[in-house]
Amino acid sequence: MLVMETCGFLGNDAEIKEFNGKRYISFNVAASDRHKDANGTVVSSTTWVSCLKLGEGALATYLKKGTQVFIRGDLSTKIFTNANGAQVGINCHVRELQLLSGGSKAQTDGNASAQQPTTTAQPQAQPAQPPYGAAAAPASEKNDDLPF
Repeated sequence: MLVMETCGFLGNDAEIKEFNGKRYISFNVAASDRHKDANGTVVSSTTWVSCLKLGEGALATYLKKGTQVFIRGDLSTKIFTNANGAQVGINCHVRELQLLSGGSKAQTDGNASAQQPTTTAQPQAQPAQPPYGAAAAPASEKNDDLPF
Protein backbone atom coordinates (compact mmCIF):
# COMPACT_ATOMS: atom_id res chain seq x y z
CA MET A 1 0.00 0.00 0.00
CA LEU A 2 1.34 3.44 -0.90
CA VAL A 3 1.35 6.17 1.75
CA MET A 4 0.23 9.65 0.79
CA GLU A 5 1.09 12.91 2.56
CA THR A 6 -0.22 16.26 1.34
CA CYS A 7 -1.52 19.65 2.38
CA GLY A 8 -4.50 21.19 0.68
CA PHE A 9 -7.82 22.94 1.00
CA LEU A 10 -11.22 21.29 1.41
CA GLY A 11 -13.36 21.66 -1.71
CA ASN A 12 -16.61 21.02 0.17
CA ASP A 13 -17.95 20.56 3.69
CA ALA A 14 -17.25 17.12 5.12
CA GLU A 15 -20.12 14.64 5.27
CA ILE A 16 -20.71 11.91 7.83
CA LYS A 17 -21.69 8.63 6.18
CA GLU A 18 -22.25 5.08 7.33
CA PHE A 19 -21.42 1.82 5.59
CA ASN A 20 -21.74 -1.70 7.06
CA GLY A 21 -22.35 -0.23 10.51
CA LYS A 22 -19.18 1.90 10.47
CA ARG A 23 -19.23 5.69 10.45
CA TYR A 24 -16.77 7.67 8.41
CA ILE A 25 -16.14 11.22 7.25
CA SER A 26 -16.02 11.93 3.52
CA PHE A 27 -14.39 15.06 2.05
CA ASN A 28 -12.34 16.26 -0.95
CA VAL A 29 -8.95 17.98 -0.75
CA ALA A 30 -7.44 20.14 -3.50
CA ALA A 31 -3.65 19.78 -3.39
CA SER A 32 -1.96 22.42 -5.56
CA ASP A 33 1.56 22.49 -6.91
CA ARG A 34 3.45 25.39 -8.49
CA HIS A 35 6.86 25.11 -10.09
CA LYS A 36 8.89 26.50 -12.95
CA ASP A 37 9.40 24.42 -16.07
CA ALA A 38 12.63 24.28 -18.12
CA ASN A 39 11.71 27.58 -19.84
CA GLY A 40 11.17 29.39 -16.52
CA THR A 41 7.39 29.54 -16.92
CA VAL A 42 5.40 29.03 -13.72
CA VAL A 43 3.21 25.93 -14.05
CA SER A 44 0.31 25.34 -11.66
CA SER A 45 -1.63 22.13 -11.22
CA THR A 46 -4.29 20.97 -8.80
CA THR A 47 -4.93 17.37 -7.86
CA TRP A 48 -8.21 16.45 -6.22
CA VAL A 49 -8.10 13.72 -3.59
CA SER A 50 -11.24 11.98 -2.29
CA CYS A 51 -10.71 11.27 1.41
CA LEU A 52 -12.35 8.93 3.90
CA LYS A 53 -11.63 8.93 7.64
CA LEU A 54 -13.20 6.29 9.88
CA GLY A 55 -14.97 7.36 13.07
CA GLU A 56 -14.52 10.77 14.67
CA GLY A 57 -17.85 12.19 13.49
CA ALA A 58 -17.40 15.27 15.70
CA LEU A 59 -14.39 16.26 13.61
CA ALA A 60 -16.69 16.84 10.63
CA THR A 61 -18.00 20.07 12.22
CA TYR A 62 -14.53 21.62 11.73
CA LEU A 63 -14.02 20.37 8.18
CA LYS A 64 -15.65 23.15 6.19
CA LYS A 65 -15.05 24.25 2.62
CA GLY A 66 -11.81 26.25 2.42
CA THR A 67 -10.22 24.76 5.53
CA GLN A 68 -6.54 23.94 5.04
CA VAL A 69 -5.56 20.45 6.20
CA PHE A 70 -2.63 18.05 6.26
CA ILE A 71 -3.52 14.44 5.51
CA ARG A 72 -1.53 11.21 5.70
CA GLY A 73 -2.98 7.89 4.71
CA ASP A 74 -3.17 4.97 2.33
CA LEU A 75 -3.34 5.92 -1.34
CA SER A 76 -5.42 4.14 -3.95
CA THR A 77 -6.50 5.00 -7.48
CA LYS A 78 -9.52 4.15 -9.57
CA ILE A 79 -9.94 4.54 -13.33
CA PHE A 80 -13.39 5.55 -14.53
CA THR A 81 -14.94 6.90 -17.71
CA ASN A 82 -17.10 9.99 -17.94
CA ALA A 83 -18.04 12.54 -20.64
CA ASN A 84 -14.40 13.72 -20.74
CA GLY A 85 -13.09 10.21 -21.39
CA ALA A 86 -11.01 8.04 -19.08
CA GLN A 87 -10.19 9.68 -15.73
CA VAL A 88 -8.16 8.61 -12.73
CA GLY A 89 -9.61 9.11 -9.26
CA ILE A 90 -7.20 9.48 -6.36
CA ASN A 91 -8.47 8.23 -3.02
CA CYS A 92 -6.93 8.42 0.46
CA HIS A 93 -7.94 6.36 3.47
CA VAL A 94 -6.87 8.98 6.02
CA ARG A 95 -4.89 7.77 9.03
CA GLU A 96 -3.78 11.20 10.25
CA LEU A 97 -5.50 14.56 9.81
CA GLN A 98 -4.37 17.95 11.07
CA LEU A 99 -6.27 21.19 10.73
CA LEU A 100 -3.92 23.90 9.51
CA SER A 101 -6.42 26.74 9.21
CA GLY A 102 -10.12 27.45 9.27
CA GLY A 103 -12.26 28.47 6.34
CA SER A 104 -13.17 32.10 5.77
CA LYS A 105 -14.88 33.97 8.61
CA ALA A 106 -18.24 33.84 6.84
CA GLN A 107 -17.91 30.09 6.31
CA THR A 108 -16.79 29.20 9.82
CA ASP A 109 -19.32 31.10 11.90
CA GLY A 110 -22.11 31.25 9.33
CA ASN A 111 -22.72 34.95 9.94
CA ALA A 112 -20.57 37.41 8.04
CA SER A 113 -22.02 40.40 9.91
CA ALA A 114 -21.09 39.10 13.36
CA GLN A 115 -17.64 40.30 14.23
CA GLN A 116 -15.47 39.85 17.26
CA PRO A 117 -14.72 43.03 19.20
CA THR A 118 -11.29 44.36 18.44
CA THR A 119 -8.90 45.98 20.83
CA THR A 120 -6.11 48.34 20.03
CA ALA A 121 -2.82 48.07 21.82
CA GLN A 122 -1.72 51.17 23.66
CA PRO A 123 1.97 52.04 23.45
CA GLN A 124 3.76 51.17 26.66
CA ALA A 125 6.33 53.42 28.27
CA GLN A 126 9.84 52.11 27.72
CA PRO A 127 12.38 52.26 30.55
CA ALA A 128 15.11 54.80 30.04
CA GLN A 129 18.19 53.29 28.42
CA PRO A 130 21.63 54.29 29.67
CA PRO A 131 23.61 56.31 27.15
CA TYR A 132 25.91 54.40 24.81
CA GLY A 133 29.08 53.37 26.63
CA ALA A 134 27.58 53.88 30.10
CA ALA A 135 27.95 51.07 32.60
CA ALA A 136 24.99 48.76 33.01
CA ALA A 137 23.25 48.39 36.37
CA PRO A 138 24.78 45.79 38.71
CA ALA A 139 23.22 42.29 38.57
CA SER A 140 21.61 42.76 41.97
CA GLU A 141 19.53 45.65 40.60
CA LYS A 142 18.26 43.84 37.49
CA ASN A 143 14.56 42.87 37.54
CA ASP A 144 14.68 39.84 35.23
CA ASP A 145 14.47 36.19 36.25
CA LEU A 146 17.00 34.92 33.73
CA PRO A 147 19.73 32.70 35.19
CA PHE A 148 22.46 34.29 33.05
